[in-house]
Amino acid sequence: MERTWIDRGGSIVIKILFSICGRGGSKGVKNKNIRTFLNAPLIHYSLVDAYLAFNDINKEIEKHVIVDSDSDLILETAASFLPGIYVHKREAQYAGDNIAKNLAIGAALDDFEKNVCLVDCVIDLDITSPLRTVKDIENIFELYQKGNNDIVFSVVPARRNPYFNMVERLDNHTQLCKKANFTCRQDTPPVYEMNASIYAYRPECLRNSKSIFENLTDCVEMKDYGVLDIDNEHDFELMELVYAHIAERDEEYYSVKRQMAQGGSLS
Repeated sequence: MERTWIDRGGSIVIKILFSICGRGGSKGVKNKNIRTFLNAPLIHYSLVDAYLAFNDINKEIEKHVIVDSDSDLILETAASFLPGIYVHKREAQYAGDNIAKNLAIGAALDDFEKNVCLVDCVIDLDITSPLRTVKDIENIFELYQKGNNDIVFSVVPARRNPYFNMVERLDNHTQLCKKANFTCRQDTPPVYEMNASIYAYRPECLRNSKSIFENLTDCVEMKDYGVLDIDNEHDFELMELVYAHIAERDEEYYSVKRQMAQGGSLS
């Protein structure tokens, strides 16, 4: 069933809020959200994605961007690169290490809708995913729009399979995570890893749910090099090498995004 959008003044207008969130503190890589990545602050790459997404889609889409952070420097870096975005200073209660990200996004959404406008969909873009493409974002939204799912998120193929070569320890013994008798991994059901790169949310889910799986969900597969966790200096350097390699050999989009991210402003 196709999702029904709000009719505003006789035409269907889809209002999308891009959410880009990042805390100032990072234990593994200092200031990683604005750390220089191939001659541009890392957050610039997500802002370019939001800027370019849906520009070639034949639908009436109204885009907004909110950057949420407890760091004034992150907010200033984002606002100077993409003028006109909405910046939200994250409250202390949502800035701790153990706070679920969706709760922080929900608080930012409340602030935005109170002061700007209501939205039909929130698309969260993780700052540490510079290898994401506009096509990935549009694929997520296409599935969200067509179905009745509350949340659609990005995944990559899992390198291990709980039906075949993943085990768990229970008391004094070990067993497969999923009881099965497969002798060949290729015969097992496909499984995926959530890579946290892109989430499309029905706004109400960000207010009423502690876990995304309290809602109807689905997923869209990305290329498995599309996201690498940046938890330490080695990860950061590896991501730069992978991006540079892909930009030179495979995807024209990455070269374009890199050039735009290195510019002074998207205005």
